[in-house]
Amino acid sequence: MAELGLKKKEIDAIEFAFDVYDFKGDGNVDAFYAGDLIRACNLNPTLKTINEVGGQAEKGKKMLSKAEVYPMYKACKDSKDQGGFHDFVEILKLYDKNDDNTMIGNELFRLLTNLGEKLSKEEAKSLMSPWETRHTRGI
Repeated sequence: MAELGLKKKEIDAIEFAFDVYDFKGDGNVDAFYAGDLIRACNLNPTLKTINEVGGQAEKGKKMLSKAEVYPMYKACKDSKDQGGFHDFVEILKLYDKNDDNTMIGNELFRLLTNLGEKLSKEEAKSLMSPWETRHTRGI
């Protein structure tokens, strides 16, 4: 994998994650799990990036060999279209109007359903339901 410029540590991480997602033990991973496999290697690609490099939205459509995963990892690593936990926290700080580490629940709901990789309304409601019953003002 020297031709891709991957370090030994990255190759080891890919091989370990590949073995985890090789459920049948036949040396292939369903492309549906490509994003999970790459995220297990400490990258945070978007769904768009995963689809561009060969990931699939449905199970069973395509199988990947280990040799096919290395260039996918490299493409995701080189992609500028990724964010992380710290980016998300910084965005949330913009909505902390009172500077008390809270935000209005409706604003969070709007963020989750309208920005970035959008959640469905049902997914957002299920994420927010534990806080809605305990907090009347902000989350």
